[in-house]
Amino acid sequence: MATKKKPPARQPGTRLVDIKLTREMPGGKKTTAHPLLWLIKDRLDEPYNESGKPNKSDLARALGVRTQSLYKWERLCKADRNFPLPILRAKQAAEFFGVKPSLFRPDIFGAA
Repeated sequence: MATKKKPPARQPGTRLVDIKLTREMPGGKKTTAHPLLWLIKDRLDEPYNESGKPNKSDLARALGVRTQSLYKWERLCKADRNFPLPILRAKQAAEFFGVKPSLFRPDIFGAA
């Protein structure tokens, strides 16, 4: 049975918002990666939680989602540097990491 192909992101017929995310990260650093990926790499302890730093499971718990959803967003963020996180999850991730929500959604929360 043939499956229906999904339209590529940001093409007519998709519901994704077209945003441009900043390259400026907290602490004056710059990145070419999605802000979520940069924060995960910079601030989370993986794969073990020996140092007392939070890990991806803690982030997923704080966002109120399953870890699989977090992995899905990571995959989408790697494919598209300007991938828009869902508004509620962007706000919750910003609170978890202690950054401004506009880092993830400048279209909703204003410029960083």
